[in-house]
Parts: sequence; C-alpha cells; structure tokens
Amino acid sequence: MTGISKWDFIGANERKVWQGRAFGRFVRDQVAPYSPFYRKLFAQQRIDPTQLRSLDDLRRIPFTTKEDLLPTAERPDAARDFILTPTEETLRAHLPLSRKLQFLGQSALGRKDRVRASLQSEYNPETLLVTTGRSAGSVPVFLTPHDRRRLVEAGRRICGHLDLKSGRDRTLSLFPYAPHLAFWQVSACGEGANVLTFNSGGGRIIPTTRLLETIATFRPTCIAGMPGFVGHLLRQAVAENRDWSSVKVVTLGGENVPQGLADKLSQLLMRVRAPKARVVSVLGFTEARSCWTECHHGRFGFHTNPDMEVLEIVDPATGDPLPEGATGELVYSCLNGRGSVLLRYRTGDIIEGGVSESEPCRGCGSLVPRIRSDLARVSNVRELNLSKVKGTLVNLNDLSSIITGDAGVEEWQLEICKRNDDALDVDELVLNVSQRGTEPLSNLEARLQSAIFARSELHVNHIRSMPLAEVVARLGTETQTKEDRIVDRRHHAR
Repeated sequence: MTGISKWDFIGANERKVWQGRAFGRFVRDQVAPYSPFYRKLFAQQRIDPTQLRSLDDLRRIPFTTKEDLLPTAERPDAARDFILTPTEETLRAHLPLSRKLQFLGQSALGRKDRVRASLQSEYNPETLLVTTGRSAGSVPVFLTPHDRRRLVEAGRRICGHLDLKSGRDRTLSLFPYAPHLAFWQVSACGEGANVLTFNSGGGRIIPTTRLLETIATFRPTCIAGMPGFVGHLLRQAVAENRDWSSVKVVTLGGENVPQGLADKLSQLLMRVRAPKARVVSVLGFTEARSCWTECHHGRFGFHTNPDMEVLEIVDPATGDPLPEGATGELVYSCLNGRGSVLLRYRTGDIIEGGVSESEPCRGCGSLVPRIRSDLARVSNVRELNLSKVKGTLVNLNDLSSIITGDAGVEEWQLEICKRNDDALDVDELVLNVSQRGTEPLSNLEARLQSAIFARSELHVNHIRSMPLAEVVARLGTETQTKEDRIVDRRHHAR
C-alpha cells in the first residue's frame, strides 16, 4: 500500500487514543473558550470541558442539529454563534503556553504585526459557504484561512485516493458555480495535488454542446459533477459518437449514487471509448467543510480523515450509539477546525453498514475509517396520507434505489400530489419516466410496481412515460444547482 497520509498505516486502537486526546485538547483550548454556542451549552448542561478527555466523553455532549443553526426570533444570527470568536481577554486566558511564549517573543522583537497576522489567519472568516437546503433551510458556514488550508489538504488526499497525479492528470469540474462545498472541494483538490483543473460551472454556464467540445480539446482524465448532469452529458456524447478515451475516473457528488446508476454510467462510458473508466462517489456536506471519496479501486467506502473529524453512527430514532457495522445515522464532530465549528452534528444521512473502523480497505489497504458507500437521507422519509385512515411513513430512498437501478429507466422524477388536486383528498405518487430501450411501458410498469411493493408495500398511482428531454427539463438538470428528483406538490393543491 502506498500511503496518502500517515493515517493510512495507523490501526484503530492507536487512532482512537490519539483522537480522544485531540478531542480533549480541541474542546478545552478552542471550543469552550471561543465558541458562543458551545460555551453556553456547556454551562447549561454543567459540562466541565477539562473533563472531556476521550471519545467516550464525547457522548456527554448533546447533539447539534440543523435547527440549531437556523435563525429564529430569539437568535436571528444563530449560525454566527458557531464561529470561534476569541477576544484579547479570552486569548490571554486560554492560549496554550507554547503559543503565548512564541507571541511574547515576537512582541519583544517588535513584531506585533506578525502576531496579529497569525491570529487573523487562524480565526478571521474569509470564505462563506451555504448549505444546499431550499430557501429558508439554507445555512451559512464560515471558513477561515486555517480552514481553507484544511480543505486543500483534504483535496490532496482525495486526489491520492483517486490516483490523480500532478503533470499527468487533469480534471474537468461540471459542478455549478455556487457557494456550495462540492464546487470548492474540487477546486481545492486541484490546488492540493497540483492537478490542472478546469472549473467549467456546468450546464448553467456553458451549454452542453460547448462542454462536449471542451472535453474533446481539454482531454480530461477526471470528470467531476452531479450524477444527473454527468449522465445527461454522457448520453449526449453517445448520441454524437464522442471520444472520451482520456477519461479514467468519473467522480460524482451531491447525491447518493446507487450501484444501478453507477452501472448505467459505466455502460455509457464504454460507448464513448472509455471502457476502463471508474465511476466513483464522493460524500460531503457543507457543515463539515471538506469531502471524502471512495478510492479508485472500487466501492469500498468513503475514506475519511481521522485528524480532522470524529464520526459516530447512532440510532436515528433514539440517538443511541450503534456498534461498528450497524446501519444508522452519521454524526459528525470537528476535530481541528476554526470558523464554524460543530460537535456531534446529526447529518441526516443513514449509512447502510455504518462506518468501518478496524478493517483495511479491500481496494487500497488504507486503515482510515471508511463510511460505507450506501446511504440515504432521513428527509426522504415522508408521511403520506395514502388512505383516509391515517398517515404512513414512507421511505422514498427505497423507491429511488429501485427506479434508478432498473435497466429500463433512463431518467425519472417522482411527484407527491393530491388526488384530483384536492387538498382534502388522499396523497398520490406519480412517477414520470423516460424509458431506456424499446420495452413496452406495461412491462416496465409491472416490474417497477412489483419491486416497489416488495420493498415497501407501496403502489405508485401513476407511471407516465415521457420523452427524455421533458424529464430532463422537469428535473432542471441544465438549469438548477440541484435536481428536482422528488417533488412534493401537495402544498399547491386546491
């Protein structure tokens, strides 16, 4: 195994001991004195930060949720409370002795400007990102220069896991220009690994035809983008008999990538002369301020950074910790950041198989913890009134996996509607599909209904076949930052 960082060679027991000590130092020296939110929380919960010394102690801290970051009448600037904000007094009281001696020495030599510049580089926010939640659900997340360096280092490691090397490889990013993590992480990958990167802005900036011409001239070895848009571009490349033989890896972010979707994209890559290109998924959320990738050897989990974060898997209903290998909700804690710092943040991602802590990656041999590749969103578990009796909790993640994986479906969109467009009537599921191949719609409908009922005991009320262009337009593949894959239209009913 060729290591990307020293953590690829450190076993689980040694790693957890180190993380426990690092967590204790981070909370004592940074979070407790400088975070307005956690300083208040610790006081309310009577938590002594000096007594948090191991990963077991981490569980004494209550969960943080997205609601804590959203503005309210009482806390209109709620997100700002998570920014580490030292003052001259708190720095004097809590700065580690080694840093105090360093700064005193520089001040004695008349270098107070250096002291000020050093502190600004560590704590002053310089970049603002925004989560991809709709409208009022969006949350601002702040990065300092310290966090930017952390993002670049994460990018270097991502390129290492993808086997992208300076001077040999080049990346075409199809992520939209937006204050979202995906775009900035790809840019940081190029910076961290010194890999030539063209941030195109995707279809919202450059039309599909021009992007295909760009691929022909730029000859990227890596293409990064949202799954839907990459699939759309690949289908057009097949239709125009394009040559993508330079491409060796396609990295997909922003959405879950079921195996069925990866297989479909691999089939399309074969038809554009890239039969050996790997389809790899990348996981990230803006609140973590960095991403994780599968390695180029296969779907063996997202390789994390033990020096940057601590990850837990909990029961989504009770919040109780779950053992290694158990399916549950991913909980994230920052370990060395500045700017917006979150502890025990409930991500809303359900990880099938949890986090692998002790087994090496079967592809590259790395020993870092790996988040399993199959995941779903808690927000896609909706309450539907499918009868007049009572509401039913429906896991739409199951439907998504089935529809995407079906060989007869090219593209699709699921709508949640009211029957007869009447707000007082029952809910209905309407599936709009663009068919793949010449199979009769009745065959496709029967297969999908059978698979969906077997998984969830649900029945889709209407399955409508549409031209590919119409489904793509409904999804907003070329026009929106995030596709409208599952659309709830019940609030529009009469």
